[in-house]
Amino acid sequence: MQIYISSIHTDVGKTYLSARICKELGFDYFKLIQAGTPKDSDIIAQFSPKTKIFKEGIFLQTPVSPHKARTLEGLNYKAFDIALPQSDKLIIELAGGLFSPIDDEKTMIDFMQKFKRPTILVAKDYLGSINHTILSIETLKQKDIPILALVLKSEDNFSKDFIQKYTQFPIIEFDDKVCKKLSKIIKNLL
Repeated sequence: MQIYISSIHTDVGKTYLSARICKELGFDYFKLIQAGTPKDSDIIAQFSPKTKIFKEGIFLQTPVSPHKARTLEGLNYKAFDIALPQSDKLIIELAGGLFSPIDDEKTMIDFMQKFKRPTILVAKDYLGSINHTILSIETLKQKDIPILALVLKSEDNFSKDFIQKYTQFPIIEFDDKVCKKLSKIIKNLL
């Protein structure tokens, strides 16, 4: 099984969740596109040293949006030319949010739609996150991309309760038991 780790925004915990899943559930790791250092794969290696880590699809030295780094660095690649590694248990960590550009034309969600795999959507509670989370869920549904789970890091239950009630979508809290809960979902698909 290959699973995308997608998110509603940048810096919401995709890499941390990826490291936990790789370490606790024995998945390999692949970063679709890396902009800047330290590399997310370095963080995975630090927290999960036994994880097989594939070289990122695209590495950009400039820590900005990939489409901008691509231009600044004079690179010429197309989003759909990025090859996914062969692995039976692979976490594919995306960059930024669903509509973060990969090149001058395509975004993360375009890649997800072209190369269909289920996703775990990661969200973090901040002002505006309810809107971003619901929009992300609705967009994934519209694009027919299966959502295995919504993992939410929240300090209170107000956002969680509203999102769950509004979307009728179960939420897994980003806590010490997150992988145990995800394991049950993933095992049902294997």
